[in-house]
Amino acid sequence: MLSIPEVVWGELLDAFALAPPAHERVAYLDGFRFRDADGILHGVATTVTVPDAATSPGRYTVTSAAMNQAGNHFERFGLVRLAQVHTHGGRHVRHSWVDDQQAYSQMDGALSLVLPHHAAGRPTPVHAGVHLRGPEGWTRVHGAGIHQVLRLVPSLIDHRSTPWTTSPTGTRGISKAGSRRSRIFSRWPWRSSSIRARPTRPTTSTPPGC
Repeated sequence: MLSIPEVVWGELLDAFALAPPAHERVAYLDGFRFRDADGILHGVATTVTVPDAATSPGRYTVTSAAMNQAGNHFERFGLVRLAQVHTHGGRHVRHSWVDDQQAYSQMDGALSLVLPHHAAGRPTPVHAGVHLRGPEGWTRVHGAGIHQVLRLVPSLIDHRSTPWTTSPTGTRGISKAGSRRSRIFSRWPWRSSSIRARPTRPTTSTPPGC
């Protein structure tokens, strides 16, 4: 199961929106893997990686050098590649034989998403063609099976019943300016304490006539 936070998916769509008109887009979802208590493997996407691909209408190419460059951050941040996302110009989201060959991985469990209309209209993963690599090659996942493979998860869950501008518990209200000063000092406690505790340097004077 791959979990994709909304904010990460939004970053991917924003990157795709910058591509030349009518060109195919391609990017990778990187993140972390872990096994739950039942031993089921999960992935959580944290990062969108856009390779230095050569793109054109109906085609994209990621060279070996560009693919290596797109993985240089793995060791530094402890990330792994979780999925590939690319676009088609029309409404079909099938994997062509070229898509099969150019996928980022041919290992069992590799995941490839295809978005229609070059991601116009900001589609969700549910609108994608979801393709899973297995022992027999790439197969498309349909219907309810998609929800067993990936999901979009919220980046913010807000349970507040009242705005924070009110003070239901009687806590003294803080102005926006005062709140900003509070954040600055709490962010750097060593600075505030050093300012308060800074000793004054003794001054010496030269007696007259010396």
